Amino acid sequence: MAKERGKRLTVKEWKTTPDGRNKWVDHVEVYNAQGQLIEEAEYGDFGRHLTWRSEYTYNEKGLLTMEVVYNERNKVDKVRKFEYDNNGVCTRRLNYNANGTLNSYRQFEYTFE
Repeated sequence: MAKERGKRLTVKEWKTTPDGRNKWVDHVEVYNAQGQLIEEAEYGDFGRHLTWRSEYTYNEKGLLTMEVVYNERNKVDKVRKFEYDNNGVCTRRLNYNANGTLNSYRQFEYTFE
């Protein structure tokens, strides 16, 4: 949808009480003009407080290269970097703490059966 219009698209997910009297924003996603998710946020306490927020970065091929996750105080909590093979298939996700230290990584293997 965002790609068709050439504009940013914001999607808000609302939680509502069963009687429909109260509603609050629970989750927000923002997409760029290319249709890529660039920001995401989750709210708690009936939409009054940020629980976490992520920002996403893509390379010139349109592949996700980095996710920066912020905590409830909007401070960097962790960074995830993504690596791809020559075919554009994600092979690893590296997980860093807020200080830039590599904590762990996930390696992906794809098989056909």
